[in-house]
Amino acid sequence: MRKKVKKFCLILSLCGALLVPYWNGTYADLSVEYGSADNQVQTALNLGAYDMINEMVLDGAVSTNKAQEVLNSGYCLQYMDSWKAAGKIPSDFTPASQKSSSSSSSASSNDTPATATDNSGSDSQKSDTNSTKTYTDAEIDAAWKAVTTVDPTCATDGYTEYKNSLTGKTKQEAIPATGKHTYEVTDSTDATCTETGSVTYTCSVCGDTYTEETDLAEQTCEVTETTDATCTEDGSATYTCSVCGDTYEETIPATGHDDGEWTVTKSAGAFSTGTKELRCTVCGEVLDTETIPQTCPIPLFGVVAIVVIAGGVIGRTISVVRKAKKNKAD
Repeated sequence: MRKKVKKFCLILSLCGALLVPYWNGTYADLSVEYGSADNQVQTALNLGAYDMINEMVLDGAVSTNKAQEVLNSGYCLQYMDSWKAAGKIPSDFTPASQKSSSSSSSASSNDTPATATDNSGSDSQKSDTNSTKTYTDAEIDAAWKAVTTVDPTCATDGYTEYKNSLTGKTKQEAIPATGKHTYEVTDSTDATCTETGSVTYTCSVCGDTYTEETDLAEQTCEVTETTDATCTEDGSATYTCSVCGDTYEETIPATGHDDGEWTVTKSAGAFSTGTKELRCTVCGEVLDTETIPQTCPIPLFGVVAIVVIAGGVIGRTISVVRKAKKNKAD
């Protein structure tokens, strides 16, 4: 008779465990059966009722130590920021699962029980047998499978939730925020020649924003006054910005003379030289002069000497001829 009563109680507790996941009550209902709030948390963890744990923590029914213990075990990490904001845990608290790269393996070993219920048979076999099978640590470690992943954003952590197919337990691993913002241009101001501009970028995911300054624009200058250059003097051009009125001046180099053709100013004679000059075709300035030689190749004094000598010779000849004629006549 005693064995039958024990077997009935075991079957009843198993049925209760199977029905609890489908129960939609609040944590207040748990207090009737499971005692203090901290005990209720452990019961809710076993049932996978994470939303209920969150409600209990925010209502102040759970102690700070218990809330930290839940997070250190890798559970309810998605609620950690709201617990900090509500002052339920210290703002600088960091779960053990995030403190080192080995948190995943340690969480796996800490959450793994030595035994688990063997549910490999049919429904009738489960209700009749309810045998307990012992698994090795390696088998339990291999039974963890990812069931849910919430991707992180540029500013918010994500997480991956795992469930152990042998023990039925679940755990969570945090995925740190990427810190990679998706920036878009949301505002801009054009630069001028006197004032810098700006471009404002805003992250389309988290709203983070920053502004960059743009360089001054080039001046829009036009020629407003000119002085022409001459052959010998520089000219100038004055430029004025149509936006800010700033002015500056540029020098126009002198053009230099434009040589024309030689012009004879005095013709050469048989016994006299002439002159010619070179003038600039632009300003008329005399650039160079040259002497034109006389047309007769013998100098004037040479011609005079020849004439004198020739006159003497002719006179002498006439005198000789006359004397000869006179002697002949006598």
